[in-house]
Amino acid sequence: MKKKWRWPLVGFVLGALVGATVLTVNVVGASSPDSAAARAGGFGEILHTPVLLARAGRPVELSYDVVCGALKDAPGPHCSPSGSVYVRPVGQSTFAPLALEREPDGLLSAVVSATDARMGFDYYVVMDNGRGRTATLPEAGADAPQHVWPLADWATVDVGVARFGRSRAPSSVLRAFSWGRGDAAIGLDSGREQSRIGPSAFDVAPDGSIVLLDQVNHRLVVLRRGASPAHIPIEFTGGEGDLAMGADGTIYVLDSSTKPMLRAFTAAGQPISAARLAEPTADMVRIGPGGPLVHAYPSEMWLPTGPDRPPFSPGRQLESAHVARSVGWGLGVVVHASPSEVKLAIVHGNRVEHAWVLRGETSFGEVQLAEPYGDGMVVVVRLWDEKHAEFRVLRLGAEGVEQSFDVAPAEWAESASLSRFRLHGSTLYQLRSDPSGIAIAKFAIGGTT
Repeated sequence: MKKKWRWPLVGFVLGALVGATVLTVNVVGASSPDSAAARAGGFGEILHTPVLLARAGRPVELSYDVVCGALKDAPGPHCSPSGSVYVRPVGQSTFAPLALEREPDGLLSAVVSATDARMGFDYYVVMDNGRGRTATLPEAGADAPQHVWPLADWATVDVGVARFGRSRAPSSVLRAFSWGRGDAAIGLDSGREQSRIGPSAFDVAPDGSIVLLDQVNHRLVVLRRGASPAHIPIEFTGGEGDLAMGADGTIYVLDSSTKPMLRAFTAAGQPISAARLAEPTADMVRIGPGGPLVHAYPSEMWLPTGPDRPPFSPGRQLESAHVARSVGWGLGVVVHASPSEVKLAIVHGNRVEHAWVLRGETSFGEVQLAEPYGDGMVVVVRLWDEKHAEFRVLRLGAEGVEQSFDVAPAEWAESASLSRFRLHGSTLYQLRSDPSGIAIAKFAIGGTT
C-alpha cells in the first residue's frame, strides 16, 4: 500500500490534460524550425503520441508519423523520412540512438526494452525527411527531452456507465451576465455558419475574486465581493485565449493568435510585459511555483516564461520545458488520456508518488481539471457518446474514489477548450453559458479533514 500524503488546500490551477486538448488522445507535432523553408517545401511535420506513463516491466513502443511539406517547385526529391530516437534510461548520463523502423501502417517506430524502461527514461527524436532537412522533437533535444514514468502501482477507478441527465445542480451561482457590450454584459461573437464564441477563460484569485477574459470586448472583467464589475481594457488579437492569476495578483493572459503571446498585467490592469512564446500553438497558462507556465505545441510540454521583467527568451523557454506540470514541493502532475482510459500521476522527479487509472463503459473526452486536493486529487473529465456529454467530477484519494458527481456541460457558447473549471479551496467553479448569457457556478467539494 502506498504511503498517504496530504496537499495543502490551496488554489493550484493544474487545469487540464498534459497531453490532450479537445481531442481525446495525445498527439503532438513538430515542424522544422525554419518555417519559411517548411512553407517552401521543407521538412513538414512530425506527429507523435507521447507515452508519459507506461506499465512497469514492459517494453515501450515509440511511434512517429511524418506529414511532408509541400514542394515549392514540383517535381522534386521524394519525401522519404527516416530517423532515430535517442534514449537515456534513468540513472544514465548519455543518450543512445535507436533506429526507427517502418511499420506496415506507414508509421516509424522503435521499441525501448523492458530493461531500459524499468526505471523510466528520457527521449527525443531526430528525423530526416529525405530532402536534406532534419527536425528534432522536442526541439531542445537532449536539453529538454520527453520523459516516461513507469507505473508499478496504481488505484483503479471504474467510472461505470454515464447516466446522462442526472447532473448535480450548482450549490450557488456567483454571478451572471447577459450577452452584449455594456458594463453588465459579456461579449458574444456569432453569426451565420460560424461558432458562437463567448468569454474564453476565467480564474479565481487568492482572495476569492474572479477575473474573466472577455476577449470579444477586448477587456478583463474583475468581480470582487460586494462590488460592481470592474473592466480593464487589454490588447488581444487571438480568437480565444486563456487566463491565470498569480499569488501577487498579477493577471496573465495567453493571447493564442498566429504569434502566441503571454501578456502580464497588474491587478489594476497596467501592462507589465509581453512574452513571445517559443512555439506556434499554445492552449493553456497556469501558475507554477516559479511563475507562469504555458502548455504549447509542437513539443506538448509546459514552457516557463520566467519573471515578468524581462520574460524568458523563446530559446530559454524550450530549454527549460518540462513534461510534468510543476505544482510545488518538487512535485508535478502528469495526465494521459485516451477514449478508453485516463492515467493520472503525482510525480517527484523520476519517481511516481501515486497514480490512478480511470476506466469505464462510456468514452472519455478531455480532462478539464486535475488538481491536488487533500491526500489525492480533484479531477474533472468529460464523458460522452454520439448524442450526449457531461462532466464527471471525481475526488480521488490514495485508494480510489471518495466523491463523485456529474455536472452539466452548459457550453452553449465556446470558451477555451480547457478552461471551463477552476478549483479554489474546497469550491469548484464552472464557467457556464446558455442563450441568455453566462454564469459562474459553484460546487462544494468536501472530505479534506
